[in-house]
Amino acid sequence: MKLLTKSNGNLARTPEEIEQMIDKAATAYASFLEAVGFDHTADRQTEDTPRRVAKAWLKDLIVGSVTNEPNITTFPNDEGYDGLVIQSGIPITSMCAHHNLAFTGYATVAYVPGKIVIGLSKLNRIVEWFARRPQMQESLTQQIHDYISQKMNCESVAVSIACKHTCCSHRGIKHPSVMSTNKFSGVFMEKDNLIREELISAIEMNGTKF
Repeated sequence: MKLLTKSNGNLARTPEEIEQMIDKAATAYASFLEAVGFDHTADRQTEDTPRRVAKAWLKDLIVGSVTNEPNITTFPNDEGYDGLVIQSGIPITSMCAHHNLAFTGYATVAYVPGKIVIGLSKLNRIVEWFARRPQMQESLTQQIHDYISQKMNCESVAVSIACKHTCCSHRGIKHPSVMSTNKFSGVFMEKDNLIREELISAIEMNGTKF
């Protein structure tokens, strides 16, 4: 089986391949539990844990690593709208590549259309596809920005993500702080710009969700 060489990469697998990966991962996780001192077969609460964990990874936590990109619906910008399109409060559920622990929060995605506009829910689907992989938040922010810019042939794109990381709150320093990352291009880089100010207001709303 071909392996991903980047933690936040993508290699679409067939349903049959995914089932084979679940079987193999379940066996490996059973060995992991034994290595850290647990007989998972001796407790009814944990006897099926290795398979549950394997399914959680392949079906949910890293599903963006093993599935095709979402179908992106676009429409002609017939009226020539050149204002801001913004989607805020997009849920983020991802996994730190360093410790394989979850980080969760919200994304704000914005762009100024050119010849086409994107179906609004598709911004959510793009975020979800990239988020469901092991990675760094910085990389996730860049990936989403670049994908939208390329797909939309759009010069002005902004992505802002704010998340709490359990690798910070549950280990190490054990502080439940919030990490923010931003990637702006085009008009969003200009100072004293009304479109930029509107974006900043939407980003600030994400902070009220924690």
